Amino acid sequence: MKIAQFISSLLAPLGGAEQYCLELSRWLRDAGHDVTVVTGWISPDVAATLAAEGIAVRLLHSARPYPPDRKGSRPAAALFHALDLLGSIRTPSAVRGVLAEEWDVVHVHRVAGFGSALLNGPRPTVLTVHDYALVDTSTTLLRDGVEATAPWLQRRRTTVINRSLRRARLVFPSARLREKHVAWGLELPEKTDVLPHGWRIAGSGAAVAGVRDVGPVVFLFLGKLIPEKGVLLLLEAWGDGMPGAELWIAGAGVLEPEVSAAAATGRLHGLGWLDETGRRAALAAASVLVLPSVWPENFPLSAAEGVLAGLPLVSTTIASPPVLVDGVNGLLVSPDAASLRSAMQRLLDPALRSTLADGAREVARDLDFDTHGARLLALYSDHGAHRAASGRVEVSP
Repeated sequence: MKIAQFISSLLAPLGGAEQYCLELSRWLRDAGHDVTVVTGWISPDVAATLAAEGIAVRLLHSARPYPPDRKGSRPAAALFHALDLLGSIRTPSAVRGVLAEEWDVVHVHRVAGFGSALLNGPRPTVLTVHDYALVDTSTTLLRDGVEATAPWLQRRRTTVINRSLRRARLVFPSARLREKHVAWGLELPEKTDVLPHGWRIAGSGAAVAGVRDVGPVVFLFLGKLIPEKGVLLLLEAWGDGMPGAELWIAGAGVLEPEVSAAAATGRLHGLGWLDETGRRAALAAASVLVLPSVWPENFPLSAAEGVLAGLPLVSTTIASPPVLVDGVNGLLVSPDAASLRSAMQRLLDPALRSTLADGAREVARDLDFDTHGARLLALYSDHGAHRAASGRVEVSP
């Protein structure tokens, strides 16, 4: 199959959606398919890596007036959202040119900068919904740190976006993500699926399980250092530390100064942003993965990495990552510092960690990327056949 993977940006450090898009592209390439990644922004090092791997990249002009890894001024942000909304009504000419090519399927991961009208293009189109951008410009559903109901202006925006979704096939990594989109006014198209992400990581928990029983209990945070990920909550819960335990925080973002200040006092270890090799080493040395997010997570890949590494997880009830089954492979707690600290203290018990690690290995079976990829290919073919039968598109053999 000839497949286009659309992603708004590929700027380092890559987020979960970007990592998933590239991992899927690699899997499809290895399975013998012709894959092109189409993006509006890309870091030179990411471009060099993909070129070395033989993955084609098409850089397409984006309507975004400033790089997505920077915060634009209020006028620039207003212009961006206006252009993006316009792109939900009419596909920009540059995007139309790419969509006119003979793709068997167009798989979209993020539409920001391209406009959601690309989902209504001439080729069978699949959208994996990674966050809440379709219904909320903040992508989080939060207002002043609290989950909100859809404001009037956001609902009006969603009404416009709904018109561009009717011919696409939407894939949600969790039922909760789908339900919250519906609650915020999204009208689901005829074809909608719930398909958890697959993931893979070299070096499973079974290979390194013995390491975690030696030395201090290591709590690992792995992700962007931003308020939504609960970094401040974790720092408050950790306080001056716990006897017999260490906290490692790996990531980059606006809260780096707070993490660095805590690390300078010896309260924790700041690891900075880790590449694949670094993440693998950190996961191998860790005892527990902590996901203290204060927003409703969709499918955080750090959680999947933790499960595949055989780690118990601890997270908040508001985050509730789909791969965490409370009491089976981790603990879900209220999003407050006292509850999070109490759960971490419980996980100092090696017997509890061992029980939850056994549960992690059971949950990991559902994350096999080969199974996930095969399901996606079947979905591509089914959607292409459906579009062809409706007379809307011709599907290449």
